[in-house]
Amino acid sequence: MDFTSRLFCINNEFTGALISGTDVVWLTFPRYDSPSVFGYLLDERAGSLSISGEVVEQEYLVPNVLRTVMKDGSEITDLLLRGEHSFVRKVIAKTPLKVKVNPVFDYGRVKAKVYKLGNWVYKMVNPENSEFLELHFIFPQVIEESDGWVVSGEGYIFLGHFSDERFGIYGKSQLRFNVEGGVDRTVNYWRNILRRGKGRGRMAKLSIPGFQGEEVMKAYETSVGILLGLLYNPTGAVVAAPTTSLPEVEGGTRNWDYRFAWVRDSSIIAEGLISAGYTLEARRIVEFLSRMVSFTTKPFLYPLYAIDGSVPPKEIEIPWLSGFMNSRPVRVGNAAAAQLQLDLEGFFMDAMYKYYVFTGDSSYVKNHLDVIEYVADWVSENWKLEDVGIWEERGVQAHYIHSKVMMWVALERAGRLMKVVDRENRWKEIRNELKDWIMENGIRDMFVKKPGSDEVDSALLTLPLYGFVDVKVDTFLKTLKKIEEELVVKGQAKRYRRDFLGEAKYPFTLASLWLARVYIRLGRLDEAKATLSGILEASRGTYLLGEHIDPERKLFTGNFPQAFAQANLILALNELVEAEGSEESEEVDKPETP
Repeated sequence: MDFTSRLFCINNEFTGALISGTDVVWLTFPRYDSPSVFGYLLDERAGSLSISGEVVEQEYLVPNVLRTVMKDGSEITDLLLRGEHSFVRKVIAKTPLKVKVNPVFDYGRVKAKVYKLGNWVYKMVNPENSEFLELHFIFPQVIEESDGWVVSGEGYIFLGHFSDERFGIYGKSQLRFNVEGGVDRTVNYWRNILRRGKGRGRMAKLSIPGFQGEEVMKAYETSVGILLGLLYNPTGAVVAAPTTSLPEVEGGTRNWDYRFAWVRDSSIIAEGLISAGYTLEARRIVEFLSRMVSFTTKPFLYPLYAIDGSVPPKEIEIPWLSGFMNSRPVRVGNAAAAQLQLDLEGFFMDAMYKYYVFTGDSSYVKNHLDVIEYVADWVSENWKLEDVGIWEERGVQAHYIHSKVMMWVALERAGRLMKVVDRENRWKEIRNELKDWIMENGIRDMFVKKPGSDEVDSALLTLPLYGFVDVKVDTFLKTLKKIEEELVVKGQAKRYRRDFLGEAKYPFTLASLWLARVYIRLGRLDEAKATLSGILEASRGTYLLGEHIDPERKLFTGNFPQAFAQANLILALNELVEAEGSEESEEVDKPETP
């Protein structure tokens, strides 16, 4: 497999799977951050589920449900069942199809022991503990062969994960096992979720070079569906991406585990869902984050949390995996959890404020006054600290201007939320002092990455997006020009020129979407559309966005799909529609930009 392979992602609010052609190349059970049972994406020996045949058409039936058409007319529908730790393939086999199911537990380390339970029912056991997979073939005809099975006709492949011997489907004859009903209801679940959103109809009239309205709407709907699927239902946490160790550069070492709830990413995702009209789900994300706020030290002591809200796991390397395209090391866990990042509270407070603006839910503000006040108090007392910044450079701390701006955002939004409940804004003077410091130390004819530097980074594009400066002020326009000259490649923006690991080779998808949103605010719509067109071109057919974008090969690299990029695509498309003055009966009330 290489970077040119099209990968589809399906999720069910518990876990996610990546599919290449007819092969399931990544699947973790029971959670996103669990060890893989199919890890082919990182090593061909780490397990997969495959069906023979040549693919001629592949697209989402609805988000998180993938439909594949084969050359012989056979069809496959892939999904993870709603409310279960189960993967299902509905297969209409026009000719006999060969199926191989080869799970390998613990990231490709432990091969499954397979036992036959009954007619076309198998138990695939992890010999080192009590977990197992239960495999069912539900077809009019199945032939068992030495290296797999051959299925004919219409039926289902069911693969369920169970934690120990007490569970499982086989043998529980008093309960009806209705895979067909589960598939139909799961498809309807995702279809009905899309109907709840706002703005879909407006996308159908939006034209971007190379993409007509129907394709734009698919990109929008796919982004919404992926974000909703990545939300871990038991807690309201949302993972930054469902994968680990997909590298920025083939053979490189920028390989990180993103299967956690980053405060920053989660807040951006909440903002995107609010923009799309999914306030209930956005509120769940904001609520999860509010429950993580510590009252004894920094509000968000960790930049990221496990999806159950626990302390993030230690970063370790998995030496037995060769890595994606031999990109080592493969990492599990993320050492960024121990970093001091000062922008987090600003992103969180902005998401909470935008939830209020969209819903008018003042009772929610009243119920979270302790959180709001503590965050603002801590920021007002600690804004002079250094941190590692948004880009999480390891071993490097400074007074990053973006971090200071987001601390200003935290105080500014806290003041606005206090006004909602007729409380005093105690932080106005500190907020103004902080802004004065930024304007005095963060400008050298333009905004710079940090005091004393003449470098820019793409995080500075967020200054007008979060209301710190007007997009048309001369200082910001000079900043934008410098970013365009030094960081923009074929319409796509790099994060920075280099970091502690060396040169940044590829543009960063999130930064490119920030650039498009800045262009929209400036009325430079053709340039915004050109940037968006490049992103959509790399995602054509899947409409999934990766962490980095190679504008030459028109493909993504890094962990995939990247949730905060999908969220900013939603924001950019909604803002573009508004900028063009589209009038649609299905009007969206966009959250006010402070």
